[in-house]
Amino acid sequence: MQRRIGLGVACSALVVMAVVLWGNGGDKNNAASLWVSVVSAVVSVCAFAADLLRTPDADRGPAPRSRRQRAADALADAVQEQWTREAQLRRLQDPEPLNVGWSRLGPPLADHRQNVLRGRPLPPPRDGDQRLDRIVRAFGALPSRRLVVLGEPGAGKTVLAVQFVLGTLAVRRPGGPVPVLFALAGWDPRAVTLREWLAGRLAAEYRPLAAVSGERTLARELLDAGLVLPVLDGFDELPRAVHGDAVRRLNAELDARLPVLLTCRTTAWSRAVESGDVLTAAEVVRLDPLAPAAARSYLERTTRPDEHGTTAWTPVLQCPPEPLATVLRTPLMVALARTVYGDASRDPAELTNATRFPTAHSIEEHLLDAFVPAAFAGGPGSTWQPQAAHRILCRLARDLGSRDAVQGTWRFAWWEVPAAMPPLLRVLGPAALSLLMVATVLVPLARFGDGVVGDWDTPLSAVLNLLGDFTGLGFGLAVLLPATADSPQGLRRLVRMAVTFTGAVAVVAVCVGLLCPPVLGLRLGGVVTPRPVWFLNGCCMGLILAMLFAVAGLPRRPLPLGLPWAGGHNGSATVRLLGVLVTVAGVVLLCCGEVLPATTALVAGVMLGVAGQRYAERVVAQYTSPAAVLKGFAGGLLRGFVVCTVVGVAAAAVVGGITGLFAAQEVRSAHLPADGSVSEGWRLRTAADGTRTATSTGPYRGELLVGRRGEPPLAVPRHARIARNGRRVEHFERVVRISMEPAGPVLTAPGLPRADAWNVALGLPRPVHLWLAERPAPVVVRDATLPLLGFGALIGAVGGCASGVYRALSVPSDMVRAAGPRSTLRADRAATLARSATAAVLAGGVCLALVLLVGRGGRLGTMHTELWVPVGTSALALSAWGRLCVARVWLALTGRAPWRLMGFLAEAHRRGVLRQSGAHYEFRHLRLQHRLAGAPDDAGTRRVPAPAP
Repeated sequence: MQRRIGLGVACSALVVMAVVLWGNGGDKNNAASLWVSVVSAVVSVCAFAADLLRTPDADRGPAPRSRRQRAADALADAVQEQWTREAQLRRLQDPEPLNVGWSRLGPPLADHRQNVLRGRPLPPPRDGDQRLDRIVRAFGALPSRRLVVLGEPGAGKTVLAVQFVLGTLAVRRPGGPVPVLFALAGWDPRAVTLREWLAGRLAAEYRPLAAVSGERTLARELLDAGLVLPVLDGFDELPRAVHGDAVRRLNAELDARLPVLLTCRTTAWSRAVESGDVLTAAEVVRLDPLAPAAARSYLERTTRPDEHGTTAWTPVLQCPPEPLATVLRTPLMVALARTVYGDASRDPAELTNATRFPTAHSIEEHLLDAFVPAAFAGGPGSTWQPQAAHRILCRLARDLGSRDAVQGTWRFAWWEVPAAMPPLLRVLGPAALSLLMVATVLVPLARFGDGVVGDWDTPLSAVLNLLGDFTGLGFGLAVLLPATADSPQGLRRLVRMAVTFTGAVAVVAVCVGLLCPPVLGLRLGGVVTPRPVWFLNGCCMGLILAMLFAVAGLPRRPLPLGLPWAGGHNGSATVRLLGVLVTVAGVVLLCCGEVLPATTALVAGVMLGVAGQRYAERVVAQYTSPAAVLKGFAGGLLRGFVVCTVVGVAAAAVVGGITGLFAAQEVRSAHLPADGSVSEGWRLRTAADGTRTATSTGPYRGELLVGRRGEPPLAVPRHARIARNGRRVEHFERVVRISMEPAGPVLTAPGLPRADAWNVALGLPRPVHLWLAERPAPVVVRDATLPLLGFGALIGAVGGCASGVYRALSVPSDMVRAAGPRSTLRADRAATLARSATAAVLAGGVCLALVLLVGRGGRLGTMHTELWVPVGTSALALSAWGRLCVARVWLALTGRAPWRLMGFLAEAHRRGVLRQSGAHYEFRHLRLQHRLAGAPDDAGTRRVPAPAP
């Protein structure tokens, strides 16, 4: 790595030196040094690229068995980190877990004893064996390695599952099966097999297992090899109608290589057995109600004692009333009671009030309602009022419940927050944010950039143009982008996208042809533009941006992404160094007078520096070599260049053909004056070489817009509505001649230089204007199409850069081993900044090369700049982070969530209201969520989850 950094620094220095010397022009005395510098720079770049592309032997893939074992060990580490953190936050060891016992059950809830034992006698349980902390030993003693754990709501089934996972990992040997906890709520046994669903969940939550080898994912390989021990939590959360099908599916798919531990409510399991079957050869145990002595001991040990060693619970639990004694037999209620009455300001003696709490259900509702305010009351760093926190969580629970009833899951992920917005706003919100970011850059450049970006003639035209950008981008995001990152990216989708894009721009072309047919030909800059055309131009630009992002693979519902260097020791330092080099290049360009490239490089350098900071976030691959990154970039660049060029040129030909046909029809249907006649103050003649001219019969009042040296002046009518773009204005009033030359109309007059008369010709009386434009219909169509074909090629070059960058630097985050949801948010923000900066720099380089090749101005105008800038800025709004920003604003404005949403969720997790599962948040208990949402506790009313698309 140190060698590569040194080689990169030397390479960059030689390239900058060569650029500076080349820019100075040089004379005969320094020509030799110039060529030596250029050759040295080229050689160093080639050497640096060859070194990066060299793949070390360590990068070669291991044997399949070794690869699976390594993946299993990595999965074990991830699961261990995930549930160890969660056990600490749930205070399972503070001071110790509740002593919950369990007892074995037989038929009708369990299979025949002979099938369970398989001829192997089990020793009778000793005192203390049937406790929660002995579940791992009991599972290992089962011949079938299948265990069903039943219990009432809040009996501790999920806590048992967590302890089983951690206990099994503690005795696991390298290469052995890995216990993984799955929430069964999202499984539809009628549509998806168990193994397919388990493999999909593994691949979705632990992204390295999504890697495909042959026809199977690595997750499916681990399942088939017996390296995953599923812990299926919450069988009762499946819809009641599918319980029987779920049991039959389990019996059909479980084998010796796929053991299982399953938790369920007792009543739900009884219904499942009645409608389906028992789980073959599975031991069935039921968690016993908590003993009064265990509840009393736990509550007193977790409450502050007085000078006599007694607590506020001591008199209450000496002889509790029947409703309270019933409630305290449930571990969930004991834990809630500990939190609610952990504050000395509250006295648990109120629970003995028979008038206020006549039944056990009333006490349970009281504890559920008081839990959130009690959890948020006081404590260090408290920034949320208890009642406000309770109100916010009630809204979130209702939102999650309404959505999860369809999706079959009750987890909360920050990248899914936009799903709470109305469907239309999910598209228009990111489009509006993208437009805001683009306008933040383009408007100052248009006003103060000395012509690097075409300015609008009036503020109204600017508004119309930006509104067109918003319309085109919104439509493109809705219909062109793939739905998710897993959507097919094959030829069929690309063809469908290209047809849709071409059809959309064809509609815009028809509108342009009706409003302003290009009878003189087509120019994309430096022309007087009618206000409706400003809007239509914006629509086209928005559609083009959406098409570029669709080819690059940006989805409508993006997942959190990381950066390929996140797992390397020197990756972040390399990126920061790259940021410094880009910044230095920006300073050099600024000294050379190139304001726009210099600004782009400086901003990109800062963004790369920010992206290179360490956020301790994992991605799919622990480390991606520079060779792999460059190969990904090369593949994306080639794919993007080919697809964007083909689509861009094809769409340009369609637009040019449509507008050209309208223009040809306009010329053909007009009644033109005769050659040599005078029409509305203009004498019309055709020269011997066929050039048509129109000479004013009197003084013509106009303006010359004089730009940079080497650029022809632009002639416009006096007070024409056109942006000056930094040009010097010179007024004139004299007889002029307009000649229709092959390159376009030219104005000549005594005492004036030859000037571009395109805008003067557009402003002539309609008969004169059409007479100058008269030519065969194929020529009219050709003149309207050729400039657009050049623009289509530009779209291909810029789109190739964008596609290469986004495909090389987009690595899904590891959502299981994530340090938390906020860390994945920071990683996604850093990845977004890095991709946007890199794409802007590369697209800017392509556009600068085009400017050097064809010069400033021309029929493309400043379209290269107007396409270059949004490639970097718009993508910020289309990331998971950008979409979250839009959703947070909408949720806050509608009062459904606080402005600091992520901060609030983090504090709710820290206070035990939410639990964390990798990058997801969950409510501590499903019953708590239902209480907050006002939903019934019976999960059987939930609908069957829709099959995965």
